[in-house]
Amino acid sequence: MFLSIITPTYNRGYILSKCYESLLAQTCNDFEWVIVDDGSTDNTEQLVKAFIEENILKIKYIKKKNGGKHRAHNVAVGEAEGKLIICVDSDDFLTEDAVYSVKKFWQENRTENCIGILAKRGDIVERKPICSAWPEHLKSSTMFDLNEKYNFYGDTALFFRADILKKNLFVEFEKEKFLPESNLYCDLDKIGEMLLLDKVVYLCEYLPDGLTAKFHSLLKKNPNGTADTYYKMMCLSSSIKAKLKYGILVNFYKSISNNRKELKFDNGKFWLIITKLPSVILKRHFFEKLEKL
Repeated sequence: MFLSIITPTYNRGYILSKCYESLLAQTCNDFEWVIVDDGSTDNTEQLVKAFIEENILKIKYIKKKNGGKHRAHNVAVGEAEGKLIICVDSDDFLTEDAVYSVKKFWQENRTENCIGILAKRGDIVERKPICSAWPEHLKSSTMFDLNEKYNFYGDTALFFRADILKKNLFVEFEKEKFLPESNLYCDLDKIGEMLLLDKVVYLCEYLPDGLTAKFHSLLKKNPNGTADTYYKMMCLSSSIKAKLKYGILVNFYKSISNNRKELKFDNGKFWLIITKLPSVILKRHFFEKLEKL
């Protein structure tokens, strides 16, 4: 099997059918759909059982105790059987030729050093990219370099090699139910580069009850995961300005943690020391600003 499409979901029964319909419309059926229900209390379970009974797609359904998207993602990766894995959120869709296009591109361009494919996301109405263009000369890149070195911005669709993703899961902090996705991407960047596919294959819109809408509040409520993420970004960055910024953010979130023993920062201690005082000075202003977002 070529692709595993994984969908962590929580109380999104009202929108999940649209994602299902986009998978039914695929021109290539070399994929499975792995749904991990993160403790939903709505009609999600009944809805997915109805999908399974239709017996059109290969669907795996796992229901677990609520623990956050990153934990549900880890469970889904463990169940995935495809060569590549993409996470498609419950309120998003794939274009009709997404699986076909990605499979063809992978077969024609894959190398041992590449860990997957970066394609583009688009808006649902016009299907235009909601990101900047790839640098013309660039065929592959790490995700961090693409943003910091080449000034790329916007949202992408990420297809990872399953053999690598299964060995590199999201870190889980006790009592925290949210972790920025970039935490894992920093770990994967150390392993290899992503091939760049200049095509919109993923369509999305951001709903009021989605994670994006709650992002800043979630960072504050989950300080260990946030501090760990900015620490990894600080270590990856080659820019002094960026290291200072990330160092300040690491100290910010570490300062409000109730369980600092979970945080292990073995590298970059110089940057954490010199940014400790600025983080104290800016702390009040920073969190006052977050409260207004």
